[in-house]
Amino acid sequence: MASEKTFNCGPCDYKHETQTAVKWCTDCTEALCLTCFEAHKSFKVSRNHNIISIEDMDALKGIMLDISEVQRCEQHDKPSEYFCNLHDDVVCIECIQTKHCQCTGWLPISEAADGVKSSVTKEIISTDLEDVVRNVEELIDNHETERINNQNACINLKDEASKLVQSIIQKVKNLEAEFVKTVDLQHKEISSNIGSRILELQCKLQKVKELKGRMSAFEGYASDTHMFLGIRKISTELCDSIEEIKSVTENPIVVMKELQIADSVTSFLSEVSLIGHVKNDRTHIAFKTTTLQKIQSHVSVSVSNPIEDMKIQNIVKIDVSKGSKLVSALVLSNKQLIFKRDDSDKFDIYTTDGMFVRYQSEADNVKYMTVIDSERVAYSREKSRVVSIFNMQTQQTEKKITFNETCYGVSYDSSTHILYTVGRTAIFYVDLLDDRLRISTVKLNVHSVFHLSVKEDKLYYADTTSNTVNCCYINGEEIWSFKNELMKFPNGITTDRYGNAYVTCTKSNNVLVISADGRQYTEILNASNGIEEPRAIFYDKMENRLLACNTLNGQALLCTFQ
Repeated sequence: MASEKTFNCGPCDYKHETQTAVKWCTDCTEALCLTCFEAHKSFKVSRNHNIISIEDMDALKGIMLDISEVQRCEQHDKPSEYFCNLHDDVVCIECIQTKHCQCTGWLPISEAADGVKSSVTKEIISTDLEDVVRNVEELIDNHETERINNQNACINLKDEASKLVQSIIQKVKNLEAEFVKTVDLQHKEISSNIGSRILELQCKLQKVKELKGRMSAFEGYASDTHMFLGIRKISTELCDSIEEIKSVTENPIVVMKELQIADSVTSFLSEVSLIGHVKNDRTHIAFKTTTLQKIQSHVSVSVSNPIEDMKIQNIVKIDVSKGSKLVSALVLSNKQLIFKRDDSDKFDIYTTDGMFVRYQSEADNVKYMTVIDSERVAYSREKSRVVSIFNMQTQQTEKKITFNETCYGVSYDSSTHILYTVGRTAIFYVDLLDDRLRISTVKLNVHSVFHLSVKEDKLYYADTTSNTVNCCYINGEEIWSFKNELMKFPNGITTDRYGNAYVTCTKSNNVLVISADGRQYTEILNASNGIEEPRAIFYDKMENRLLACNTLNGQALLCTFQ
């Protein structure tokens, strides 16, 4: 849709003339009328400028203003006119002369941008944008589906409750009918028993009345002798009749009195206050993160860190505990070093200068560790299937994850929030942002693997039996495998921000660094530096330094690179 707003030609305005612009030069950031546009194309200096229609200018204007605002160095307030390919950063001339003076491959933005429209990086970003749009649209659809599902669930719950109430009412009615039937049967039986007793008593009454009649007859007509004998007989029969009447009334009659409610019904009426609860389930509809590629210069400039140029500037030796084996070590973002000894149930915490800080409990049987964030670490214990997330600040265990097998080495990828661990038969991983903590498997031969390191979509692990270091994708597809006679019993492994792998070789008493493509290697530490049967190793990406630990003498080496 064409913009309703009109723009005046910039060059004409400069001459105090008014002409409506029809084109926009993105290089000059100026509107042009048709005449000035034709002149613009004729000049050598501007004939290759990027020209768009004035209708498209509004869409681009905001973007260009946003870019112009960020194209100044915040530190030096100078135009950011250069691109450092090594750090993937746009910088000013003063940055080049100071902070980036050691960098190689920097070049002016104009050169870095040359040909960008036809470059692979532009296509990658376009693909990433399409992926994100598609994923967000899918996310919205999924949420809408769940909203409808909840609406339907609400209707179903009400219907179920109504059916439940009706079933309760029907049950009560059935109980009532059964109770009425029982009462009628009892009434009939009781009435029958009372009627039989009344008949018996009527018979006894008739007999007593007959004795009374005979007594009256004796009084009027009998002689004294007959009267005496008659009274005796009547007295005997009367005694018998009284005993018979007593026998008839010896047992009590059943009298229906009142309703006694069953305990279960009384309990229901007094204790039941709710018909039920709604059982909820938590569904994590996560955004499917796309591995976005940062747009860098497509000019052929190496962004790796050549391992042959690596030089150690300084080594700080830290005597953690003589006679103890250091089985794991980390460097936190607060620049504190964390060590775990095999004979201690505590973490040993030191400064980067090698000064002891304190002990930290909750470390019994801990063998392997990795950093989650500035406060939390993850660790696995010996012969345990559980990996714990521990907060070093609050000194509390925040989460426990139970895997399918005994857990060995652990590694965390902060870009995807996925935690990996080496099992007995495979590598397992779990998304820490997923509340359900669903465990996935990378099917690899890890019979002789104890440590691993992860960088984005790649896994690095050392096989102690085959004396190899391997790199694969998270689906298990092998990228490269490295083997060398200098590498005997490769054990601990870590990676830097360029994907170079650092390996502690326990039996050859050295530390090797293997290039990100697996083709080159360099021995950066050996016995001459103080390495003795190394195992634990950690690369501090923030400060560009390596922490390597001996198992033989309890000493750690913190190496800073130039």
